[in-house]
Amino acid sequence: DDKGRGCMLYNVHIGKHSMTSEFFQHEERRIRPLLVHKEQARRLKQKVDQQGMTIVPLKAYFNDSNKVKIEIALVKGKNVRDKRQTIKERESKRETSRMVKNFRL
Repeated sequence: DDKGRGCMLYNVHIGKHSMTSEFFQHEERRIRPLLVHKEQARRLKQKVDQQGMTIVPLKAYFNDSNKVKIEIALVKGKNVRDKRQTIKERESKRETSRMVKNFRL
């Protein structure tokens, strides 16, 4: 985080509790802090800043003490060439399925 608050989790929807009163509810899409060691946070920030990688949450689950754990990964985005190839393949699949759908005996 640029403001020195450590690692934060953005744009994750965690639903409200159905069996709890409004007083004990939480905001569903608030910014949430991630508890990571300083060394881990420093390494992650270094990779994101220098190599242009992105941190992505893979899995969220509750542990034995009923706390939410989030499994994260460092990922690298596709380059323009790979994106073009993927789009081309998707368009060709769409075209063939359209032709098969319209073909009648």
